[in-house]
Amino acid sequence: MKKISLLKGKIKKFVLDHEILKIVLDWIGSLFVTALSAFIFAYGFRSFIAPKDVPHLVSGGASGISQVIVGIVSIFTDKVDTNLLTSIAYFVINIPIFFLAWFKIGKRFTILTFFNVLLVSLFNEILPEAMTEVLFSKFDSAGNVISIGIETEPIARALFAGILTGVHSSLAYVIGSSAGGMDVIALYIAERKSTSIGKYSMSINAAIVLSYVLVNIVNQNNDNNSAAVIMALYTCIYFFTSSKVIDVLNTKNKKTELQIFTSSDQMAAVLLHAFPHGCTIVDAKGGYTGSSKKIIYMVVSYNEVKKAIKIMRDVDENCFVTVVNSYQVYGKFYIRPLR
Repeated sequence: MKKISLLKGKIKKFVLDHEILKIVLDWIGSLFVTALSAFIFAYGFRSFIAPKDVPHLVSGGASGISQVIVGIVSIFTDKVDTNLLTSIAYFVINIPIFFLAWFKIGKRFTILTFFNVLLVSLFNEILPEAMTEVLFSKFDSAGNVISIGIETEPIARALFAGILTGVHSSLAYVIGSSAGGMDVIALYIAERKSTSIGKYSMSINAAIVLSYVLVNIVNQNNDNNSAAVIMALYTCIYFFTSSKVIDVLNTKNKKTELQIFTSSDQMAAVLLHAFPHGCTIVDAKGGYTGSSKKIIYMVVSYNEVKKAIKIMRDVDENCFVTVVNSYQVYGKFYIRPLR
């Protein structure tokens, strides 16, 4: 175990000492994760959100708007390749959003987001319909596979779709990009307000669901109007699951308050040197020992907590620390900007 740690340290040091290699590896890793993210969403879209010849869930963001556009086109003609039209609409809708990302968020962020959107459109067009047959099947007493039909499991579809969509967006956020579409807008708002992304995605998607239901009511006969409303209700399960997965996996905008009780006079200086965040020091006295103490209040990002605890233990192994999750932070809190 010690040899593995030493090897990792040597590799990390070697990469850090070679700037070009570091940049190349960063891009290779980011492009791989982006491709994986795009495949996961395309698979979820074709298999659970909008499988062929069954009532559709309403996808969120740009893909949901694409579904609305396909529905509007279907009002006037049924001679349309829905997969192709969805892919084209999804790509076109993202174009003005790319300008927002390029000028207001970051250039690397925009390039990776563009690549993600491009691959989603590609995968959505080329993935086969047969890929859902394995998941939606059961076995009889003889061990033979019996297909039960994807349309008979709307709750399972909603849960699977929500999990895959949440993972799709979270993978993109982890590498400093996004899944495109409304995710860019939700991320932009969350970065400015320093809060979680999920609730903004939920609000935007609610408006898309309403539009989709209205289009389907116009597009379908009266006997099928209820089907659109029912699928919209299942879509709420899908959106709720997706937003929760995003909030659990995406830790960049989560804040944690640390309350540190220590006798070390150097603790605050060490923390200020290690993190780009301020702190507040309060003089105190130990209730049992009567010795002088310092109470240090500091807010860090969720993914900085382990590093902070380790540093504090190195400075004062007897320090007492409470960790409190913060819903939202107002004021100047430094977050490393997306590139």
